Order: sequence, then C-alpha cells, then structure tokens
Amino acid sequence: MGLDAPPPPPIMSADRALTLLSLLTDAGLDVWVDGGWGVDALVGYQTRDHGDLDLGIVRPDLGAAIDLLGTVGYLVTDDRYRQVTVQLTHAEGHRVDLHPSTPVAGGGTEQTEFDGNTYYIPPPVAGRIGGRAIRCMPLSTQFRTHAGYELRPQDHHDLELLKELPQ
Repeated sequence: MGLDAPPPPPIMSADRALTLLSLLTDAGLDVWVDGGWGVDALVGYQTRDHGDLDLGIVRPDLGAAIDLLGTVGYLVTDDRYRQVTVQLTHAEGHRVDLHPSTPVAGGGTEQTEFDGNTYYIPPPVAGRIGGRAIRCMPLSTQFRTHAGYELRPQDHHDLELLKELPQ
C-alpha cells in the first residue's frame, strides 16, 4: 500500500490578505504588511505563494488585533515572545504573524528583537497587493528582517527581488 502524499501547504491568498487588512484597518488599527507579502507589495505584484501574512502593528493595537482576528477564526498559537511576535493560526492552516513595535516621536516605530535589543523602523511606505494600495515595511527594513537566521528558499527568492528594487 502506497503512502498518501502530504496535504498541500495552506495558502494565504491575496484576497484573504486584503480582507484581513481591511478588517484591521477599518477598525482603526495601525498595521502594515511585512514578510513575503511585504516584499511582493514593494514589487507591486504577487511573485510566489504565501502561507502566512506578516503584519507590523503598533503595540497599543496588539490586543485589539488579536481579538478581531479571533472573530474570523484565528487563534493564538504562539505568543512565547509576545514582545517580538504573536502567531495566530486559522483552522485551514494559514497564519497571521503580528510583529508589535512601539511608536516613536517623529514617526516610525521601535522593534524589539529576540535578544531584547531594539532597532528603529521607518514609517511604512506605499505598496500594492492585488492591485490595491496598502502600507508596507520599507525596503531598508525588509533587508534587515531577512538577516540573522538560516534563510529558506522563499527568503532567498524575496532577497533577490529586493535587490532588484531601486534603493
């Protein structure tokens, strides 16, 4: 008897990402797109499949975002490093990773790293997902967040795209 093939990885579609962004921004929460979708937003079109949606969020809005995402089926599955990231997973398997940061005077935010150090994140910039204008992580910060860990194939893909963008 043959082994069954593993199920395909969950997909975070552009439509789902935009629906989740609308849910949060329509509630007045300050969020912006990071990670793979953030790279695609900077490029202006979807370049690969995504299993999650990474969102930067101002720390004061974190609890409200978790509650709102809960209303559409996302449950907190990892908050061990709540100062750095909170992972929520839907029953279908796709995730939202919230990355809280603290607003600073003059714009931008300060992100806490796993070692407790902090770094400055400039204000979000304009990007596009599915033809819709959204706010996303700036190019300089995308480069920074793609460092300090063992890169996966999708990270190498994202970095190659980032290198092609005007600096």
